[in-house]
Amino acid sequence: MAPYYLDELFLSEDSDEIQIYFNCSRAETVPTVIECSIPEPLGLEDGTITDDHITASSHITIYPAREGRLNDDGVWMPQWDDDTIPWIEVGLIDSTVVRGVITQGYSKFTYFVTQYKVAYQKQFSSDREYVTDENGDIKVFKGNTNANGDTPVTNLFDESVVATVVRIEPTEWKTAAALRLELLGCRLN
Repeated sequence: MAPYYLDELFLSEDSDEIQIYFNCSRAETVPTVIECSIPEPLGLEDGTITDDHITASSHITIYPAREGRLNDDGVWMPQWDDDTIPWIEVGLIDSTVVRGVITQGYSKFTYFVTQYKVAYQKQFSSDREYVTDENGDIKVFKGNTNANGDTPVTNLFDESVVATVVRIEPTEWKTAAALRLELLGCRLN
């Protein structure tokens, strides 16, 4: 069999994109939904996910992304004036089944996120997709609502997603978009 030469450079880690480009199908059936029946914390609170894998759109100097860990003494807080679409992102390194999010505010100043969306990437180089509801619409999750925002609130997705990157996008908040979080899911390896 003769080698196949490309007319142009093609780079991708996304298996669906590769299949389309080369007009081929999978050799075996891979489930599109991988369940995670007993989701566990993925490592923000206990430090398994290191500081360099937590990034954000911006932060106030003393409230960086690395402080956005559930039950941490600190908190992530984006710039108030300049960041109109704030986000905090967690790199999971390996493909991971993500099933939900636990959020927590910051009781020192009664700051907390009341609503947010969750975006994710299947591979580091793939486009972001959003967690959706049963109708296929982007799901807006209810966050913290109590007076001090300190009580953790757990939201599970309607369907698990497989991701290497997860981004939390606050859409509404009390006073400021202060957030601490943990991701819930199952490691594939």
